[in-house]
Amino acid sequence: MIKRICSFVAGLFIMSLGVAFSIVSTLGTTPISSISYSLALITNIDIGITTFIFNAALILIQFLILRSRFHKRRLLQLINCVLFGYFTNLALYLVSFIPFDSSLVMCVLFLAISILLTAFGIFVYMPANIAPLPGEGCVESVAIVTNWRFSTIKIGFDALMVIISLVMCGLWYTNIFGAVNIGTIISAFLVGFTLRQINNLYARITGEHVNVVNE
Repeated sequence: MIKRICSFVAGLFIMSLGVAFSIVSTLGTTPISSISYSLALITNIDIGITTFIFNAALILIQFLILRSRFHKRRLLQLINCVLFGYFTNLALYLVSFIPFDSSLVMCVLFLAISILLTAFGIFVYMPANIAPLPGEGCVESVAIVTNWRFSTIKIGFDALMVIISLVMCGLWYTNIFGAVNIGTIISAFLVGFTLRQINNLYARITGEHVNVVNE
């Protein structure tokens, strides 16, 4: 159990680093954090708080998807909301110490690091089967009721987050691309793909397949 908790917390922190790198890259935040970041821009509320609010709403969506298959254990995701909000602020602070000159090369490098960290964070914390982040919980919920591949649903879910963020910033912020940019769109398609490649690589090395979907 201690090993699972450590994997769970480590995975969340790795994902928060992915979010931080995406924000600093100036190419747009990660899809799963795009709505939280849009809320922060529109309301001037701390991103840690908007992250909690958005993720709490995603838990409700999971309940509507799963209904009788929604286990009470999924309410532990509320703890995730608090942890991930805190980790996001901490990660932004830590990444601020890394030299960044706003050049195209640095922007692309930070974006690539963000995609890799986000996918790897999911790979680390989801198999712990404690409680997923609400975003991945929604993807997982759809996978449970449809039996579709998690990574495939992840791509579609991330794309939806991007569209909603664009609409929000277009309606209520001074710039439609306030939270979403080319990097966000790239991430929407590559995080799920990268997760699949990490899983396949792990399977080839160890001979074991990690299941990121938990009933």
